Formats: sequence, structure tokens, C-alpha cells
Amino acid sequence: MKKTEFMKAHFLWGLLLLTISLFAGSCSNDNKETVAPAPEFELVTEIDATNPVFISPDKNFKIEYNAKNIKSVATNTLPEGWTAEIDESGSCINVKAAASATSKVKLTITATGEDTQKVSKEVTLCCLNFFDDVNGTFVLNEGNMTTENGSLTYITADGYVFDDAYKTVNGSELGNVAQDMAFCGDKIYIISQNGDENAVGTKFENDGMLIVVNAKTLQKEMAFTKSELSTLDWPTHVAAIDDEHVYIRDNKGIYRLNTKTKELTFINGTDKAPKSQFVTMNGKVYTYKSGLIGGIIEISPDSDTAKTTEFPYRAEVSINEVFGIQPADDGDIWVMTFGFGKSAIGKFNLESKKIIQRQVSVKPSVGSAGVAFVANGSDIYYANGTTIYRLKFNADESLKAESGLEAEENLTDISTLDDNAGLLYNGLGVHPVTKNVYINTIKSFALYAQNTIWSFDFNNSAETPVAKYENYTNFPAGFFFAQKK
Repeated sequence: MKKTEFMKAHFLWGLLLLTISLFAGSCSNDNKETVAPAPEFELVTEIDATNPVFISPDKNFKIEYNAKNIKSVATNTLPEGWTAEIDESGSCINVKAAASATSKVKLTITATGEDTQKVSKEVTLCCLNFFDDVNGTFVLNEGNMTTENGSLTYITADGYVFDDAYKTVNGSELGNVAQDMAFCGDKIYIISQNGDENAVGTKFENDGMLIVVNAKTLQKEMAFTKSELSTLDWPTHVAAIDDEHVYIRDNKGIYRLNTKTKELTFINGTDKAPKSQFVTMNGKVYTYKSGLIGGIIEISPDSDTAKTTEFPYRAEVSINEVFGIQPADDGDIWVMTFGFGKSAIGKFNLESKKIIQRQVSVKPSVGSAGVAFVANGSDIYYANGTTIYRLKFNADESLKAESGLEAEENLTDISTLDDNAGLLYNGLGVHPVTKNVYINTIKSFALYAQNTIWSFDFNNSAETPVAKYENYTNFPAGFFFAQKK
């Protein structure tokens, strides 16, 4: 009996221990936390890690992503003018910027997992609304008359290069053989020689002969085809005072275009106007008359008849030929001339009709764009072949014209710096803000695709450029810079 009771008691104790063990194990399992899978989040849209994503104003840009084990996706708050809308069902973020938005912003995308784990991606966004930046640089390209349209290269202040900024923004192209640009208020006027049809009748798909774009965004606002401007015969240069006074030079002379009515009116007194860039200042447009009785041609919006102010008949250095003109800071006009074997830079006052001349040693190269020299303050830059010169113009009237020969500086021969710099193509440029001098070179006409845009600070070095951009141009027509506001 005692043995039976002992066995019974032993059995009960064993059963109790087993129950406790099972209960403890159950509690132990209940206390274990469920480990959530790690969140996975990657951008599908290809994003350059070194350059921003460029977005045209008011156009949607979609950033697609892949997400796994993600509970939510969010972005940081962007500055006014920017929006970033998350479409989780479509696994994308729709980004848009207004034309008035801050140009450059950081977008931070944060994906939160099923617990508190997070994955973040950062994207630099840039709205294409900065083309009115006075620190930027435009290079207008003619293109090839038989095979391609013109284009517009743009170099940002920090050195990023848009191969064709116009096409990037508009999705279409400039006219064939682009020649010149003019800035007026919030607009840029771009003229091409052939527009949408070249001289032998070949049709080109582009936006036409004269294109008007927004100066801030480069978005096309108006365009005129060759047929709409059929009066013009190979236009080369453009200047603008307002919408009703856009001046275009062609083989006959200078016309005034009213962009509101599309009417072209010939400006009397501009017959055979030179193939050269206009000077626009003080609400008027200027070009020149070359020859023995030369002078400055002034066009005012008040009249469709030009006024000519002749150069002095007896100048210290005879004026038989004019190469080009540029505006001086004080309202005078710089003029480069040639006569009886001597070249000179002159500073001409339209009111007094006096000219101060300084002789230079070379007859400068003048390309098809008609830019013989450029000026920054009293520093005059010009070229002969691939050699660049500078004249620091001293306007002291007691000095002789020959004093320029001593003041002239031979800065550099570009061809000695690079084997691909076989030719200078069209004129120089001087940046109004940085004062750097810009130069376009090509290896040869046949090898024009091997080319360089040079930027020099000649006050610091004539041998080492500040910047060098290779193989962007297509027969460059020249350099252009946004106006100061």
C-alpha cells in the first residue's frame, strides 16, 4: 500500500514537472519578438551621381523606384515652386518645377520598413530656369549647311556644359546655319541664315529662321519660318529694341521686323550693310559704313531711316576700311579700321565726331560672324591667325597713334598649346563678369568635330587656360552672354 502511494506520488510529481516545463517553453516562445524583413528600396530611374537631374519648367519628371518590405515612402518639403507627388501604386515620384522656382534643390526620398528601419536616397534637382544668369556663357553653333541644324551650347557658372541647351529645353532644333543672337528684356532672338530650307532647297526639320525664346528658360515663345520671312536674303545678324523693333541684316541691308504683325520694313540708308554684329545701346542700334567715306550708322525706333555720322576725313591713321565696332562703357564706340597698310583701334564719339586712335601691328582675322575684336573696359582683344593680342587702350589725347604699337601685347599662340587648335573659328568673346576671354578653335574645316572652347584669364596666365571644353561645337558662330538686370 505504501509502495503504491509512493509510486502514485512520484507519478504526480513527474506530471507536474512536465506541465511546468511545457508551460515555461510556451512562455519562452511567446516572449520572442518577430524579426521584420529588412526594407529594400532602389531608384529605377538612372540618376547621375555627379550631376544634377535637369528638369524643364512646368514639365513632369518621373522618378521610378522598386520597393520591398516598405510600409511608406515620403520626401522632404521642397522650396516654393517645386512639387514632389508620391504615387505608391505606380512606384514613382512625380516632380515638377515652376519657371519661378529656385534653380537647384535637394530631394530626399525616405522609405520606411515594416518596423522603424529606413532607407534614404538623395537626388539633386535643377530647374532649367537659369539661362539669364550673367555668369553663364552661350556658344551659338552654325551647324553644317548641308547636313545639320544650328545648336546652342551653354556653359553654366560652375562649368557644366549643355551640348544643345535649346534642344534640351524644347525638344526641337534651331534653324540651319545659326548666325547671331540678341538679348532684349526677357527675350532672346536667334537668327539663322537658312531657317528650315537651305540655299539648294534641302528641307530641314527645325523651328525656323527667327526664333524668340524666354531669356530665363529658353522655352520657345515665337518662331518665324523661311517662308514667313521670304523677303530676307541670307540674314546674318539681329538686334532688338522691343517687339515692334527687331532689326535683321541681310544681303540687301537692314530690315525692321514687327513681331506682332510679322511685317518687314526696309531701313532707308542701310543698303549693303556690313556682315557684322550690331551694337545696341541707349535704345538705339548701330552698325557701320566702310570705305573712304565711312562712319557709324544709327538706327532709332523713331524712324525707318538711318542716320550716318561720318568719321573725320583727316584721321591720324587713315580709315579706308572698317572691320567692326563694339560699345564702349562711356557711350562712345570702339572701331577697328585699316588704311594705307596700317591697322588701328579707335574710340569714336558720336557727338563731337572726334576719334582717338591707337595703331596695332596686325590686320585682324574677321570670321564669317563679323567679329573682329572684343572689348572689356579699355582692354581690347583681337587675333591674327591663332595668335591672340591685347591692347590696353590709353585715351590720353597727347599720345600719338603709334603709341599703340608699344602698348600692344602678344599674349599667346593657341596652336602651340594644343595640336588640335589648327584654326580659330569666328571671333573672340570676353565675359562681362569674369573678364575671361573665350576662344573657339577647330583642328581644320574637314576635322571640325575636333574642337575646343578655351577660357583664359590673361591677367594671370597666357599659357594655361582657366577652362577647356573639348568637342562640343559645330562651326561656332560666336560667344554670347546674358544681360545684367
